[in-house]
Amino acid sequence: MSPASLSTGVPTVLFQQSPTANRRLWGVGLLAFCVLFIPTGCGPNFKDRGVVRGKVTVGKKALTTGVVVFYAKNGVSASASIDPDGNYVMNDAPLGECMVTVTVPSLPSDPMVSARLKGGSMKFPEGPKDPTKPASPDLPSAPRVPKEVVPIDIKYSSPGNSGLSFTVKKGEQTYNIEL
Repeated sequence: MSPASLSTGVPTVLFQQSPTANRRLWGVGLLAFCVLFIPTGCGPNFKDRGVVRGKVTVGKKALTTGVVVFYAKNGVSASASIDPDGNYVMNDAPLGECMVTVTVPSLPSDPMVSARLKGGSMKFPEGPKDPTKPASPDLPSAPRVPKEVVPIDIKYSSPGNSGLSFTVKKGEQTYNIEL
């Protein structure tokens, strides 16, 4: 016992933590926990992907436009466009068992819009040209629409109804889709 506590009978506290120090200690502990344990988590690894390429056909006819989507069981998905020859390349396909969908857009029913998309357009009257002004630059062209859109059954656009699946592994692989 210290001399001061002998005279008063009350023990002297040599070290007392303040409430601020307790909060700081908890804060440091929480920060250490977050840094050490949260990055290792148990969720899906969104960086692990595979490369899948292939051709989409109906019978012996290749699709000319559309989108292929892979849906992994952990909720990760990826998509790739179908080119006019029916080919697709998906550079970021999720690994593991995936449900696959194929969607083909339909052409608009308005004949003027359809003609414009297929390369035809309305002719606008030309106004007078001013020889003192430089010619304006050409506008960028719209994406080319294939001459023919190969229709597919609507069921292929739904992951639960398409009946298509593929197991994606690391690296490159081929998955030709026959509808």
